[in-house]
Amino acid sequence: MGTTGSNPDKGKTAVSHGTNGRRRNDTVVMGAVQRKLEALYPYMDGHWQRIAFEAAALGEEIDLSTETLEQLRECAYLMDIGMIDESIHALVANCTKTGVDYMQNPDIRRSVEKHPVIGAQRLKELGFPEPIVLAVRHHHEWFNGWGYPDGLAGQAVPVLARVLAVVDAFVSVTSDRPFRAACTQAEALEEINGYSGVQFDPMVVPALEKVVRRKNHVIKSLLDKTLE
Repeated sequence: MGTTGSNPDKGKTAVSHGTNGRRRNDTVVMGAVQRKLEALYPYMDGHWQRIAFEAAALGEEIDLSTETLEQLRECAYLMDIGMIDESIHALVANCTKTGVDYMQNPDIRRSVEKHPVIGAQRLKELGFPEPIVLAVRHHHEWFNGWGYPDGLAGQAVPVLARVLAVVDAFVSVTSDRPFRAACTQAEALEEINGYSGVQFDPMVVPALEKVVRRKNHVIKSLLDKTLE
């Protein structure tokens, strides 16, 4: 599995004040969360870096502000912080050892579906700003209201969460998992297109297509020049 994207430990260090008045180093938190998740779920190595990379490109495509883009990048590394909770990890680990899709087990699925709420609460306790807390809480909402945890629909779902939902799906299905092989980018785009207006924001899906095609065009051009 590749590890495309930027490392949260590199670049400018963001320091903020938490709700308890102490200084909170966002970059340190992002890096710690990523390392813990990759230790618990080694088959997802590089997953959150890829999301950060693709989400930033998609955010630029839909003209998000500089501040919102930075929040989106933070969300990419923090969105699954709830999956660190032992009540979830223990159940998932038992399945992944045997190559079973844990989301097909109703009891485990219900536990896993708590991770956005657990994660959002943890980030709130750490003093992260509301847009990040809400994006983490709602990144599994569906555009038609069938998602979780709150059944929000349409524009009621925060824009950061709508972007994360599309990018998370794309990165996930184009990556190998213990219970399935990766799809091609073309297959992933076709599947995501099929859920446009249902699971995904129909304004965000075309932007993902543009980002992926533009990136592939750049890569092809670079390869062509290298081989000349």
